[in-house]
Amino acid sequence: MRGSRTDIITSEVSVRSESPGERSSQEATDEWFRGEIDSIQRILISFVASLVRDPHLVNDVVQETNLVIWKKRDSFTRGTNFRSWSLRIAYFQSLAALKSAQSSRLMFSQALVDRFTHDAETSTSILTHDTSDRLRVCLSRLTPRQREVIDLRYQQSCSIARITEKLGRTQAAIAMLLNRARTALLQCLKMGERE
Repeated sequence: MRGSRTDIITSEVSVRSESPGERSSQEATDEWFRGEIDSIQRILISFVASLVRDPHLVNDVVQETNLVIWKKRDSFTRGTNFRSWSLRIAYFQSLAALKSAQSSRLMFSQALVDRFTHDAETSTSILTHDTSDRLRVCLSRLTPRQREVIDLRYQQSCSIARITEKLGRTQAAIAMLLNRARTALLQCLKMGERE
């Protein structure tokens, strides 16, 4: 992580047409600034991770934060709190990344998914024989863990909380597993309709 940040910052440094004394002063300031950025990397990563919670996105946000910090270095007043200044930038970069991530994919709350599930379970429609057979085939194509979760949720009517207790996984992991299993079943059933 540090190597990539340093490479990025180094590539951002531009050659100025100043006298050697002024350039040396600017180089000293830039070197001090690099040291300050290096000293807060763990804090930045922890702070961004607490806001973003997506490990893949954390590194991107931290890298982008480092770039913004570097680009805004002339607006920082030496002697003030560098850490607070940097964390403020990280906060806004995290918000921007979360907003971008949310707008790039459709997300349903667990309550809405559970509502759809409940509506489907209580529906008075009866599966036709062909659809029932196709559903069995599609269920057999799921992974063993997906079949287990589907069975616990729909055959045994277990709540998400109960499933997490039985399988020793987090609610988020169970919700994701159920979502993937439902998606796989839906895609399989749709393929069957086309055949």
